[in-house]
Amino acid sequence: MTGASVYRLSAAGFLALVSLVLHSAADAANSSATGRGQIRQPVTIVNTGDLDFGNVIRGTTAGTVTINARTGVRTRTGGTVLQGTVFRRAGFTSTATGGRLVRYTLGSPAITLAGPGGATMTVNTFRISINGANAQTLPRNATMPLTGTSSVNVGARLNVAANQADGDYTGNFTLTMNYQ
Repeated sequence: MTGASVYRLSAAGFLALVSLVLHSAADAANSSATGRGQIRQPVTIVNTGDLDFGNVIRGTTAGTVTINARTGVRTRTGGTVLQGTVFRRAGFTSTATGGRLVRYTLGSPAITLAGPGGATMTVNTFRISINGANAQTLPRNATMPLTGTSSVNVGARLNVAANQADGDYTGNFTLTMNYQ
């Protein structure tokens, strides 16, 4: 007798469960979405050479010295006179996932070079050449080659005052690269 009683109770429970499921199904809706993610290698940028305007003879009038980012050629204007053959554009090697868009930026559009006795000079008009392309202004977007490596050169203009104080001048600039 106990077995029959349990059977009837289970059947009743089953009917109640079916009723609940049918009732809930009419009140519910489903949809699905896709989860996605992209994995990229970290970007790196390594300095391979500093920007060096070389030896410059000051004049009694102001002038400039410019290093071309693409060609590395040094030119002058105004009262400056170029001396020697040791000068260079800045060089960097950057790496990122091939085929991805990256953006190169400068920490500041101009930097100050500090010299003797508090004397200064300004460097501005920075330009960038990526893999030998024509020099362009910063910031600059570029697509990484499929190899994932780019050669980056930076040139700029040094502003020399009339009768600029003699001595060595130094300052730093920061080139940054990020995925876009």
